Amino acid sequence: MDNITKLNLLFDYYGDFLTKKQKDIFEQYYINDLSLGEIAENNGITRQGVHDILRRSQNILQNFEKKLGMVEKYLVRKKEIEETLRLLEELEPGLATDYKEKYKDIYNRVASLLKEGGV
Repeated sequence: MDNITKLNLLFDYYGDFLTKKQKDIFEQYYINDLSLGEIAENNGITRQGVHDILRRSQNILQNFEKKLGMVEKYLVRKKEIEETLRLLEELEPGLATDYKEKYKDIYNRVASLLKEGGV
């Protein structure tokens, strides 16, 4: 996963912990794809000021992830569900013959997801 995608995920989970100004500048840069100069002009600050706010915002988001790990948990769950879907696709053609072992595997995976709260 590239850095921008990871930062956007972190923002989705922890963005409410940023100040309004940090959120606005983060959104302008990472979501609206504005340049540092455009953001600086729109907000009446310097490009360096924008850069500093972005760096602080990234650090805050990454620190929350280090402490809470919600994005990592989400990514693990997402991968597990994708693997379960793959197994279901494999199961469909041979359903009448060799289904018991794959069924148990799928059942155990889904049960595990449900136990741990899912995605």
